[in-house]
Amino acid sequence: MRHSRYEDHMPRFTANSTAIAALLSLGLGLPLQAEVVLPNNDAATLRPERAKQMPGLNALLTAEVGAGLKAGSLLCLDGSARPCADDMPLVTPAGVAVQLSEGGDMVLAPPALQPFQIVDGRPAARDGAYAPLAKARLEAVQAQAGRLIGGGGGGEAAPAEKAKPAKGEDALAAALAAGRAGEEAKAAAEEAAKKAEREAKAAAEAKAKAEARQQAEAEKAAEEKRAAEAEKAAEEKRAAEVKPAATPDADAKTAAGVKTDDAQLDELTRQLTAAAQGGAQKPPATPVAVKDRFAKDEPRFPDADAKTLHAERAQTMPGLNAVLQDEIARGLTADDLLCSDGSARPCAEGASLVSPKGVAVNVSNKGTIIIGGLGRQQYVVGEDGKLRARGSNTAAAKEAAEGAKPTAAALSDKEKAGGKVVTETVTENSVRSSDQDFETRIADAIKKAGAAQASNDDDGDDGGIDLAKVALAGLGALAVGQVLQGNREVALNTGDRVIVTRSDGSQQVLKDDNMLLRQPGNEVRTENYADGSSRSVVVRPDGSQVITIRGADLTVLRRVLVAPNGTETVLIDESVEVPPVQVSELPPAPKPATAAPTTEAALREALAREAAVSRRFTLNQIRSIPEVRNLVAPVDIDAITFDTGSAAINPNQARQLATLGTVLEDAIKANPREVFLIEGHTDAVGSATYNLALSDRRAESVALALAEYFDVPPENLVVQGYGEEYLKVPTLGEERDNRRASVRRITDLLASAR
Repeated sequence: MRHSRYEDHMPRFTANSTAIAALLSLGLGLPLQAEVVLPNNDAATLRPERAKQMPGLNALLTAEVGAGLKAGSLLCLDGSARPCADDMPLVTPAGVAVQLSEGGDMVLAPPALQPFQIVDGRPAARDGAYAPLAKARLEAVQAQAGRLIGGGGGGEAAPAEKAKPAKGEDALAAALAAGRAGEEAKAAAEEAAKKAEREAKAAAEAKAKAEARQQAEAEKAAEEKRAAEAEKAAEEKRAAEVKPAATPDADAKTAAGVKTDDAQLDELTRQLTAAAQGGAQKPPATPVAVKDRFAKDEPRFPDADAKTLHAERAQTMPGLNAVLQDEIARGLTADDLLCSDGSARPCAEGASLVSPKGVAVNVSNKGTIIIGGLGRQQYVVGEDGKLRARGSNTAAAKEAAEGAKPTAAALSDKEKAGGKVVTETVTENSVRSSDQDFETRIADAIKKAGAAQASNDDDGDDGGIDLAKVALAGLGALAVGQVLQGNREVALNTGDRVIVTRSDGSQQVLKDDNMLLRQPGNEVRTENYADGSSRSVVVRPDGSQVITIRGADLTVLRRVLVAPNGTETVLIDESVEVPPVQVSELPPAPKPATAAPTTEAALREALAREAAVSRRFTLNQIRSIPEVRNLVAPVDIDAITFDTGSAAINPNQARQLATLGTVLEDAIKANPREVFLIEGHTDAVGSATYNLALSDRRAESVALALAEYFDVPPENLVVQGYGEEYLKVPTLGEERDNRRASVRRITDLLASAR
């Protein structure tokens, strides 16, 4: 049995048969390894038995094969990449579950594996384990079946109904006979399938894997025996029911005892006749009208590249691609596309073309629309199958772009702290070091989150919990499901961090920005204000002080270093007035280095590069808007790797940070205003919420190691995790290059550095 990463990825994919149809239309094949393959002899035996059990599905499958469906175009029911998991059916674009023979032929899968059944001539979701996936796909499956059935009703196929069937008549009679027998046994077959499904589920819970395997083998043997007996009976019946060749279709069905009031099943029967006669009467593919009046004014790529680009990007972004293919199936053309910056077509240089639902796309010189690159996408598909904003399209980025000045009481000289002053001396036992993991495992926190109930005692002006209470009570007091001011719902609480989900589906990390300053031997004095903001003074043994003002969400609003001689250096000041950010007006970002610098000189040069921008930004804008952050290229820290699920850095690895530590320490000595952003990233394996929390923890560990081992002043470091949002290598699988930490020198971007 293959376990691999399917179980980790399953919630990340959205079932959508329009994506399957799109792959089929492009002729893209998929891997067949590790999937169950029937021996040719078994396939020959099972084919007629299952066709008899499920005549409607068999007719639909035959129509698809007749229209050109190939085995390589099949996909897994849940939309995940081939090969499918052991318990996941392999389906056609019209939703028929199939199995493959050694020769690559398609055979109907057993009833228990069918997600759909034919009701009143149309696919309908079947009850059972696959019902949720089937219901999610139902609309697209019915549309695909309708195209197959309805596509032949026009003038192209009309002569087939008037022509004499000749040698195809025997095949038609056989199909009708099988259909009649199958309709009589339909209820019994469905009940048997439901019973088998219940028994299989009970066996899976009560018996070991070996017993389940033996049971499956026994069922297969019994099925083969029934198939052989049924085939023999069918042969005898076919011999007795051959009709004259001149009998029209309707008369033949009446004579065979088949009802003719089901128009869609009649049409499938007609297509069966065409298939039996060599496919001469196949309905032609409906031509797609290409509309692209802006082709001369906007970039287009060669149509020959469409298949390659589509295959690569669809594999990386299956959910987004499914959304796009659904739009295309509903008639989307290049003329219907929009500019990502909201301007009129043709789009300005640097702006992306997006579909009405927000998927970034590219267009070929023949008007073919395919999904755009990952870096251009403004949305991702969440575990719930819904679109959620990413990058500069998130609620946090849009708020940051406005550049509004914070109104925290702690920033005002006129306000006085309302709460008592809390003083503590930090000891080694009260803080975490970089070689220690956090007390709460994220996986355990997620389990608790799954069982948590939302609190109903929320208050605040907008119906959410007042952030002032959060600041006073601490992050650990928040329960999963509670809603904070600003319509931010708590999705995960690890004790040291809270992940909140915004109304647009995007997620944010809330954490204490002062954690890096809590070094053993420091004295911390904190004054709390009524609005939840605070003013803390960290006094070091050498007499220096770091004064930090935090907002109610614990983010730093101002940070000032006071040297032992009284000299003040402003490191961060969010109260500095800055203009709003217009992403479309920002200069292009410099390209990051393809490989991390390997020498101290190269690292110094990489970090010292100045940003080519004439304006400055707040720290919040740098953290939240990727286009702002990317104005200075990141430098990857290749020396550090983490164990799965861990944020600890062992001392041997920490020593590998010596070059980076030396460069940062020297830079800060030369210019005490220097500020560096330490970023954490993960690959796409696991949930997005888990990865966001883990990446932020890992960024903190890197910063702690730099302070502990190489005396890099922690007040000059800012940490931020981005989870799986910005993949270095566009893949949904395990990828070491995506599990990375990086550093940026953001001094030139900060308004407070002037």
